Amino acid sequence: MLIPRFLIIPITIMFSVLISFPTPSKAVPISEHEEASRRLYKAHGFCVQNSSAPTSIDKEYRSTKQEPAAYVRCVASNMGLWTDASGYQAKRVAKFFVKEHNENEVMTVVDYCNQKHQQADLDLWAYEAYRCATAGRMGIWLRE
Repeated sequence: MLIPRFLIIPITIMFSVLISFPTPSKAVPISEHEEASRRLYKAHGFCVQNSSAPTSIDKEYRSTKQEPAAYVRCVASNMGLWTDASGYQAKRVAKFFVKEHNENEVMTVVDYCNQKHQQADLDLWAYEAYRCATAGRMGIWLRE
């Protein structure tokens, strides 16, 4: 199996930092990083494998909105970050930003975006709330 391109750089950076600092201060234990990345990798594989190919009738619509929305919801659900009843679980999402300074900030943004974008179409709700939450500082943290 190949590692997706978007994971190669963060994994390389993580390993180079770990090699450079054998005893980092105030660092999150390596096992927590491995756990999160392992869950992301498994969720990605599961969601790609179980995605259905769009029919020719709705191919254009599904490729622009529905397909990425279904993928985002699938990955978030499989990582334990999303429930269909209440959307993103703010506390669990905040745990992925442990190295960042303000857990309450992450939880506030996630709760706000959940409420703002809540809708009957669960895939679009997950997608729009994700885009909302990652439009600011959380998006920058994810790219780091």
